[in-house]
Amino acid sequence: MECSKDAVSLCFDSNNNIFQFWLECVRQGRADIIQNYCNEEEKRKICSQVFKENRTYAFRICMIIWTEAVKIVERMETPNGAVDKKFEECVARSLQATTPWMLIELSEECLMDFARIVNKTICDPPLSPVFIKFQKYIKSHIYEPLNIEIIADSLYISKSHLSHTIKRETGETVHRWILKEKINMARLMLSNKTYCMNEIWSLLGFCSQSHFAKCFRQITGVTPSQFRLNVTLSETDEPGNSKLRESIGNLNKT
Repeated sequence: MECSKDAVSLCFDSNNNIFQFWLECVRQGRADIIQNYCNEEEKRKICSQVFKENRTYAFRICMIIWTEAVKIVERMETPNGAVDKKFEECVARSLQATTPWMLIELSEECLMDFARIVNKTICDPPLSPVFIKFQKYIKSHIYEPLNIEIIADSLYISKSHLSHTIKRETGETVHRWILKEKINMARLMLSNKTYCMNEIWSLLGFCSQSHFAKCFRQITGVTPSQFRLNVTLSETDEPGNSKLRESIGNLNKT
């Protein structure tokens, strides 16, 4: 089921943009963040605000979300069989979901599965123990100051060993890899409008907003503000979607 960027944005561009946040987590293979994003009470509140107990609208939006997730996963060159099977499972199980809340729960579970598929694809190539430990260390200390000296000491290896290993396995320097991981986390935080721009660059250890913006653009090709305004959904408008777009727009006005 295809839908235009405008139609999707009408639903996603809100302070409770949990759906776009989930999709960004899928892109990075972070099922753990989807699982811990917010508690059940907060999700029920979002569900009530967006869908007003209208199961039909909820199903349409969930189909958009699942379709976008499939596109994300397929771009990662994952096995098509696994992706198709998961999508078919989502659709089949949606027939048993009689309320918007049940569809939200199903979406959360399915998107976590999509994220695990992405993560498995990322981690499938044979990686050295040093790189695996390096990657885990960065992810678990992402809000702390990170440099090659700190990480090498924490992993009980020399700086040269760490540098050569990362360069050999990724083609990147240690500094560049750390920066990319911090920008990945920034993308997640930008997808969640709970965080203001100052909080994001400060929490991630950038020395100023201008430095953060420069690094973000260097990695992603856009500024943080541009990313937040046009947060990854880049599908062109498709003929025949005006009715769905109007329906979603009317839903958000009620």
